Amino acid sequence: MSVRGLWVISPGTGENNPASILFSSHYPTVERRAAIRTGGARGGNTVQILDDVAFCNALVEELGLNRTSNKFVSWRDTCQKLSQEPVHELRLADGTTLWPVLIIEQHGLLFCCLPLVEGDTTSRPPLIQVPGITAGFSLLLGILDFLGQLPKNITKSSPKFLELYNYLCHAAPFGSPLDVDPSTVTSVLLDRPNPVPKVKQPAWKPKLFKGKPQIYFAITEHIKAVQYDKKGQPDAYMVYGTVTCKTELEGVMPDVTVNLSLPAPPLGKPLENILVHPCVQSTDTQTLNNCASSSNHQTATMGPYKLRFTPPLHMITLCHYTSQVRELPIRGYYQMRGDGNKVKLLVQLKLGSKVKNHFDFCELQIPFYNRGPIQTHKTTPSVGSTVLSVDRRILAWNIGQKFPTRSLEVQLNATVTFAENMATPPHSLLGEDPFCTGLNSYAQLYFRVSDYTQSGCYIDQRSIQVYPNTKHKSIINIPLSNSIFIKE
Repeated sequence: MSVRGLWVISPGTGENNPASILFSSHYPTVERRAAIRTGGARGGNTVQILDDVAFCNALVEELGLNRTSNKFVSWRDTCQKLSQEPVHELRLADGTTLWPVLIIEQHGLLFCCLPLVEGDTTSRPPLIQVPGITAGFSLLLGILDFLGQLPKNITKSSPKFLELYNYLCHAAPFGSPLDVDPSTVTSVLLDRPNPVPKVKQPAWKPKLFKGKPQIYFAITEHIKAVQYDKKGQPDAYMVYGTVTCKTELEGVMPDVTVNLSLPAPPLGKPLENILVHPCVQSTDTQTLNNCASSSNHQTATMGPYKLRFTPPLHMITLCHYTSQVRELPIRGYYQMRGDGNKVKLLVQLKLGSKVKNHFDFCELQIPFYNRGPIQTHKTTPSVGSTVLSVDRRILAWNIGQKFPTRSLEVQLNATVTFAENMATPPHSLLGEDPFCTGLNSYAQLYFRVSDYTQSGCYIDQRSIQVYPNTKHKSIINIPLSNSIFIKE
């Protein structure tokens, strides 16, 4: 898994400020390997890597950054073109193509790389069957983390790009990504080389940790839900969870075992669609197989789900999972009545009795599409306060950090008057939604709860085992974030 070239491009703003290359790195050894696989150094189906100017021109043409008119370009703008972003295909001046080119936009710049495809690129294998794409994408994400926030008017002479060159020498020597984690690479660059260890170190762990041993776990759950409040239209919701881990343990290959546990039925339901990190060496295979599909409710087990892994030094996502919860943490009712430029709103929310009544934040937003900006608004919230967005098209209700302890219910009544002007302000935070016309609308609730999971999933500190046996400190963090739509 290697990359043939890397580029950082400033897209420019027009004819007076065209796109330009800020950084590029080429790997002739990888290009040679690509040529050998396709029948010779200068023959076969491999397209030779362009010089920087030619590559930049092809990229600008593919993304349509040089448009001076609304002219339709058939090969680029046709609806029959298959879009597989962030993978693109660049069309060269001689009619040939360069594929696959990965492009990520960040900080107003374009970060690009051309992975090595082992085989005939004319057959266009599925992206998941091209390991180089995964390696290139990971490398680009590592570069973004390493560079951090960049100034707006950065130039190719910036010291950041000299640091990037040093980063690539260690993260991807000769174009082959090894360890792209910025913290690991930076520690190698700043520290003295380690003595030759007695035990062979893996390539993905070039540096050993020395210090106070500790293990950090975080269980993060997100709930995405839509409540219709209509007969015959069931609500839709799903819990998506991730377990992240960072270990700081001495030794070349420490071994960690941890259990994911659930409360006993009927409070808990089995986890589904469990996907584990490649560093996980062994699991309870039968348990994970039963959890692999959400259709296997009869065979799914309640855990505990045992994971044994050899962790790298950087933060990793140990596993992903989903869960079908029995009830939503907050149920809502939303009603909008009126016509023309004046409407009345009613929002009622009720907190579940089993949910922790303490929020990091809790805010409800009501966007108004296909209307003029809000001219006047009169609100009566039972708790909290209301505010308008800058473009006066979103009414936000800041509920606060707690619901009333006795009732666990909050309510908002509002009367909103809209201006006659339907034009969308240039600084508007909203586009237009063709569905949300008249009284078709919705309210969206955002909140975050710490030390709580809706699925009940938790990590028992007593289940954490380290081999070789090491006295360590375990830190477990459990935040819950939500995005709930309430349809009118």
